[in-house]
Amino acid sequence: MKWVKGVLLSITLMAPSHLWASPEPESQQHPLQDVVWNTSNNQPESSIQSLLDQLESGSWLLLGEQHDHPDHHLLQQHIIDLLAQQNRLGNVAMEMANTEQQDLLDEWLGRGDEVTADMLNWSQGWPWERYQLQVTTALNEAHRVLGADLTREAQMHAYRYGASEGQLDDAHTRYMMELIHTSHCEMLPRANLVQMLQVQLGRDQQMARTMAENTHPDKINILIAGAIHVRNDLGIPRWLAQPTTSLILKPLSEKLEASDYIDPTYPDFPLRELSSDFLLFTPTMPEQDYCDAFQ
Repeated sequence: MKWVKGVLLSITLMAPSHLWASPEPESQQHPLQDVVWNTSNNQPESSIQSLLDQLESGSWLLLGEQHDHPDHHLLQQHIIDLLAQQNRLGNVAMEMANTEQQDLLDEWLGRGDEVTADMLNWSQGWPWERYQLQVTTALNEAHRVLGADLTREAQMHAYRYGASEGQLDDAHTRYMMELIHTSHCEMLPRANLVQMLQVQLGRDQQMARTMAENTHPDKINILIAGAIHVRNDLGIPRWLAQPTTSLILKPLSEKLEASDYIDPTYPDFPLRELSSDFLLFTPTMPEQDYCDAFQ
């Protein structure tokens, strides 16, 4: 039990707090720990199950992660497993696998416990120890596991010639270029940002294409990707006609109000949507100097 905004909640956890992988003990005492937040009404859900119960068949649940957060990986596996137990799990698509890996993913469908990174030609850029649990669970339980991303060669083509489906409004372009610049610690030449944006757009477009072509119509489909890719205003939902629900897994900080964690949409966003539909608050990560590593 816990109080959030004066409401006493009984939180049904996907992973009990004592199983969290993150080592930061202060986050375990945070009033928002384990809370699922509905951004549309700015109120908590009673449980993750309450969120899943709202999903319609043939839709996509977009799970937006911080790539190096171990609790996000645990939660992804739990959500896959829970939908499977309810016989509601459709296809599982992953940013971490590309379209050229599809034949291998299909070959190992139903045999997740036997598969290794080498058998899937898994990219070293996505450490297998972070994604093994989700991949093997999805191979065992999903209707199909999808390599959703562009290949390296296709990314280079987008860099040189532009994303296949073009770009969105000018405000989106300006915002994304600045986001790319800051997320790379302002070390990329600004002259390269146009091409970097085309890669980002191309990847979102390919993931949306993979999802559109592989939507299980009678079940809930899942995408696992970085948080920016699943934002309603910035990423894949802008290119996908199928209904989506964006759930961003959000590490806690010193902020105590849930509304302070909701990312504002970019200026002049033309659609009446929030950046995400739900947040699920997770433990604080140890402080890291990502820019030092980037250098």
